Amino acid sequence: MKRKKEPTSIQDVLAQLAHETELGRQLEQAQIWSRWPEIAGPRLFEHGRPHGIRDNVLFVEADSPVWMHKFAYRKWDLVRRINKIAGHELISDIFLVLSDDAGEDESQDNV
Repeated sequence: MKRKKEPTSIQDVLAQLAHETELGRQLEQAQIWSRWPEIAGPRLFEHGRPHGIRDNVLFVEADSPVWMHKFAYRKWDLVRRINKIAGHELISDIFLVLSDDAGEDESQDNV
């Protein structure tokens, strides 16, 4: 007589899906957004934010050219932190972009 297979736990099913599906990869990448203050650190996280990921390259939007330079100086440290959180190479590079509202006058109401 054949023995019935033990039921698989939901935790095991979700872990398998996370490793084997596109949805799992996207959930893993979403950690970058939720843990951005920890990844970027107290000085950087307020002046730049993750914008998107394409081909393992994280696009980070910076507030100004000065902050783009500061992010560029720290980008390999950021890549290392992200990959350490993921436990493998999730991001291979960071591409910096300037925020669309960078340099705009804050008070246009007085015109």
